[in-house]
Amino acid sequence: MAILVHENFNKGWEDSWDGKIHNSYVSEDSLQLMFKRNDHYGCALYKDVTPSRHVKMSYKVKILPSWNSHSTGKTLGFADLRWKDARGRSYGHGNRRPNPDGFSFRTWFGKASGMMVPLGMYVYHLGQKPRWGDSIKVGNVRIGGPEVLFECEADFDEGFIRARIDGGDWVRHNIVVSDKTAVTRAWLDAYYGGPAVPNKNMAWAVRDYKLENWGVDPKIDKVDWGAIAKLVAAKEEADKQTAEAEKLSEKPVSLADQLRSLADKIEELED
Repeated sequence: MAILVHENFNKGWEDSWDGKIHNSYVSEDSLQLMFKRNDHYGCALYKDVTPSRHVKMSYKVKILPSWNSHSTGKTLGFADLRWKDARGRSYGHGNRRPNPDGFSFRTWFGKASGMMVPLGMYVYHLGQKPRWGDSIKVGNVRIGGPEVLFECEADFDEGFIRARIDGGDWVRHNIVVSDKTAVTRAWLDAYYGGPAVPNKNMAWAVRDYKLENWGVDPKIDKVDWGAIAKLVAAKEEADKQTAEAEKLSEKPVSLADQLRSLADKIEELED
């Protein structure tokens, strides 16, 4: 497993990210995803990564006591937003289905109830039913409670994405993507809504964001010609043995059979 991004929010961390941090800020070793009253945008930072079709994302999150979401929204994730329409808007995001390429995953949050807030997956993929992304609840997190670990894994070849909270049961969701689609972007996102905006200031504290390639290390692109040569040689040897065995299985022609065949040919000539 190869690490594509590991962000600890140390001094100067923003220099390696593109986009806008909006209302968010760093406090000690965590990024405070701040949603301000009447403002959709908490954070919109991204970083390009080596294309990968098998990824794992993880981060630690604490829902701060100020939290009181009355609508849904999205936070950290990963995506492939390379594919755009004639106006330069990415497919697989912003109520635009993949066409056929494009994909995005972000952590979903729902309406707070009591002292709990539901978290889950928000996914744009080729097989989605609504015009907007699929929303899948994974579990509940206590507001003002202890920090929890959020994990998400996606396998584009097997066609699934799954997530869990604090080592609990995995919640799986089937997805469909094109063969050109791959995760190419790490995404520190924070968006409140749909159309709703926060009715007060509220925040999450997130740290230790990690995006890993879950499959073959993308940095290892050398061909092992020695191993291939051995495979070819082994196949040739097997073919040779098979051919020899086939020849040995053929019944040899006896001298009597040869003389009989010659006599038949002479008889045909005499006729």
